Amino acid sequence: MDMTLNYNENRIKIFKIFSGTLDEIVMMHAHTKNGYELHFIDYGKGILETEHGQYELAKNSLYITGPNVLHKQIPDKKEPMHELCVYFKISKSKNESGAVGDFTSKKFWIGKSNNEVRKLFKQMVTESEKNSVHKKDILSSLAIRLITEIARLYYPNSEADSAQTNSTDLNENRSWILDQLLLEDCSKVKLADFAKNMGVSPRQAERIIKDYYGSSFKKLRYEAKMAMAATLLEEKNITIEECAVKCGYTCSAAFITAFKQKYNVTPKSYWETLNERRKT
Repeated sequence: MDMTLNYNENRIKIFKIFSGTLDEIVMMHAHTKNGYELHFIDYGKGILETEHGQYELAKNSLYITGPNVLHKQIPDKKEPMHELCVYFKISKSKNESGAVGDFTSKKFWIGKSNNEVRKLFKQMVTESEKNSVHKKDILSSLAIRLITEIARLYYPNSEADSAQTNSTDLNENRSWILDQLLLEDCSKVKLADFAKNMGVSPRQAERIIKDYYGSSFKKLRYEAKMAMAATLLEEKNITIEECAVKCGYTCSAAFITAFKQKYNVTPKSYWETLNERRKT
């Protein structure tokens, strides 16, 4: 999925429309500059974890994670969440009024869906799976309506619209590549590999990462590895040595040091605490 539409001088680039059951934890991650992911829980239960707290998810839960918002999804083991998800980027016009301006005024929001939002999510998923005439036009219309309806949820009592980004299509595609690499293969990915995939030099790749994430490749990879380590310790019957290897560390001591720097406890203590909680 890679579709661009324009609305009131705002450019909206859709990268993903997804529907599926989350059977495993989605480790802590964040999206790049201008990136917004819309999550609707059709049924099932789970937990949304952010750096600011935890939120219970259930049928009709709706949450939006915007640029650089760290979040982690933990499905209930007995009733895993079935999620409908749309991921896109918005390059706003200088005039930020209207529905798009209202929508982008919040980087994170969680609440309950209404019938209209629920219907639009399902229509977008259904249409994305078709190979039909005018598919792009239909999805464009549905996306604008979805953004508008969510903006209304943000400001339910507002009777009027609320009061620039020069990113290129190419760099937006590049940052999406890094989102996926860090989420899927953070243990092995290197800056040189990422730069090669993007078709730029490592130095250019670092500049793009700094621009889109406000961070370095090294730090992003470290955060992804630590999120992966925590997920493995929470979900798997795994030794510290095995966890270290899966996270890309050849030396267990280096892994333990990195883990303690992130979580202020050793991996062993982290696992023991989790194990005690499971017994209660």
